[in-house]
Amino acid sequence: MLKVLLSGNIGNDATVNEVGTSKAINFDVAVSKDYKNSKGEKVEKTEWIRAVIWRSKESDTKFAEYLKKGKKVLIEGEPYSSGYKNKDGEIQSALHVNVKDFEFLN
Repeated sequence: MLKVLLSGNIGNDATVNEVGTSKAINFDVAVSKDYKNSKGEKVEKTEWIRAVIWRSKESDTKFAEYLKKGKKVLIEGEPYSSGYKNKDGEIQSALHVNVKDFEFLN
């Protein structure tokens, strides 16, 4: 099993989508890190990860209303990647996480 642990800020309010008989709670998480470049200057780099929480019952999706932009979260889950073509026709990749557990940090 491949597992990741992410700490970051929610980038958009969560949405709940029906997928077959299940419901998917989707939101983006911004994970930032600081480092110094070759000139010794501090640089901040932010990676965006698409998070999805799978649930089967309507009552299980009620907490989605608390997944709001700006909230700090800790996420544990299984990562996977996908590819797509951007508006210029270039192939891009995206990182996703199937969330198994999460915690609000603020």
